[in-house]
Amino acid sequence: MAPGRDSLRRAGVALATRGAGVESLVTGLPLPLLVAFAVVTQLGDVWFYFLTLATAFWVGETVLGDRRQTAFLLGCALTALALSTTLKGYFGLPRPPGATVATGARQLPGALGVFYADAATADGTGFPSGHALGAMLVWGGAALTLDGDRRTRLAAGTAVVGLVGLSRVALGVHYLVDVLAGWAIGGVALVVLLGIGADRSPGRVLSVAALVALAGAVTNFDATHLTALGATLGARITWGAVGGDILRAPTGRRSGLLLTAVGLPLLGGPFAYLYAADPPATVAFAVSGLVTAGVLVLPLVADVVRENV
Repeated sequence: MAPGRDSLRRAGVALATRGAGVESLVTGLPLPLLVAFAVVTQLGDVWFYFLTLATAFWVGETVLGDRRQTAFLLGCALTALALSTTLKGYFGLPRPPGATVATGARQLPGALGVFYADAATADGTGFPSGHALGAMLVWGGAALTLDGDRRTRLAAGTAVVGLVGLSRVALGVHYLVDVLAGWAIGGVALVVLLGIGADRSPGRVLSVAALVALAGAVTNFDATHLTALGATLGARITWGAVGGDILRAPTGRRSGLLLTAVGLPLLGGPFAYLYAADPPATVAFAVSGLVTAGVLVLPLVADVVRENV
């Protein structure tokens, strides 16, 4: 192993096993507060970004303004996915003990208990926090680039980024240093993406996401890394081929809602399969690529259908 990589790995181990802040935040927290954190943490989950950003993209200018803006945020989300999977594979550091156990889940009734047991647990490697990293990139990106009152945007973005990170520590699925690292890496990445995509150039942002995912897949050829690679490549190739046409495709509120009603079931099924199942690596690569390509190209398909009907 190269000396530099060995030093980084040993530094990561020293930090991630320190457990700073976990005990003081988790011990003694009332169950209602833990359930609230389980809800808040969904704001930094991959499924939430898929649902909200895909819907905003399909509805078009009626939600976030220029569809180019939503494509930029999609690129931020895909960059977060690529960075998280690549770095977690690189460091391979464990989560805190008990991360797979939801404290108090048996005290909750029915569906609430099932939701809490799923939302308040996590497995796999833990450094850095993907939720914290993604929240910084997506919510931070939205706060800095969307229209509206700047103070309100920054306050809301800061609150969400902070609460998502805090929820990961409070639920006991991350060490504090995992969250701090996620925020720091996400912040640096956001500065880079804003710099290369200052004109809201989604193609450049998607290229960065694909390159990061490729770096991860080269060293860890498994379903997790190939999912990130497929998703980023699917989006980048699609945008490069028809991105200009997609931006010119008109979408009003009514047609956008219809597009969402078709798109969510059509692409939500494959996404749920990737999210909940454990597919073979090659299948994960293909399905994730089709999902992101489908999200981007669907407005163009709808426009072609409308013109020919």
